[in-house]
Amino acid sequence: MSKNKWTRIIAAAFICFMLISFTACGNSSKKEDSATASAESSTSSSEQTTAVQQDSAIDSAIIGEWEYENGGYTYNFKEDGSGTYDTGGTVMKFTYTADGSKVSITYEGNTAPLVLNYEINGNKLSVKDSNGNDTFYIKK
Repeated sequence: MSKNKWTRIIAAAFICFMLISFTACGNSSKKEDSATASAESSTSSSEQTTAVQQDSAIDSAIIGEWEYENGGYTYNFKEDGSGTYDTGGTVMKFTYTADGSKVSITYEGNTAPLVLNYEINGNKLSVKDSNGNDTFYIKK
């Protein structure tokens, strides 16, 4: 199989894993904002990053490294709208937009973004799945 095909398989497996792990986490009664964000789709990550920089504002509070509260998984959101997700040794690149209530992440090799509600309180990032369950990350 080609590297691109493996990347897509890994990305799809990761998204499934994240949806399952989000569902397994506890509920929260935090208020959600109705604003939306979307990531630009393109053929290369550099083009995606450029599109994000030109078309979308990034919530500066999300910039930085965030580690899953139970360890093992780390998001790194960069100022330029790019980032990485380390799943305990497997690093996946992405581009993103964030508006203070929703983060839209498009993993390298994918065209459809994963859009999640989030909230930041101090050094704690709460990511909410479609079932209303929160997963917590701590800023490093």
